[in-house]
Amino acid sequence: MWGMGLINGLRITMRNLRRGPITVQYPYEKLTLPERARWAVRPTYFDDGSPRCTACMTCVRVCPDHILDIDLTTAEDKTKHIDRFSYEIGACMMCGLCVEACPFDAITMSHEYELAVTDPADLTENLLADVDAASAARHRAEKQAASGEVVDSD
Repeated sequence: MWGMGLINGLRITMRNLRRGPITVQYPYEKLTLPERARWAVRPTYFDDGSPRCTACMTCVRVCPDHILDIDLTTAEDKTKHIDRFSYEIGACMMCGLCVEACPFDAITMSHEYELAVTDPADLTENLLADVDAASAARHRAEKQAASGEVVDSD
């Protein structure tokens, strides 16, 4: 029948008019983000405040945009020192591949979504600077302690 499209369109319009406004008065009101929302990359830390990063470079290799960079120094005893762990937030597509690839849960996608800056130089930031990298043994010990396993000290 002629005009059914027009009638259906008016019906949908009237239903939406009765619903009321859905506008958020930003910045005075802010939406609650879903738990799985992905925004900027941030490092995670142990309970004592030291970074969980082992400088394994997995996140750097897997990043499709090549926006992560780790400058590190390896000592003679094979311990690593992170001189700089930089992140180009302006070029990041926030895909989360670096977080998924990290075997030590050393980085996470934060819930920060107010990422605008006025100076383009501020789009590159150092996530970590001049810190010792965590060891894989420390991660294993933490996992055993969390699961309640008894660690033999022999």
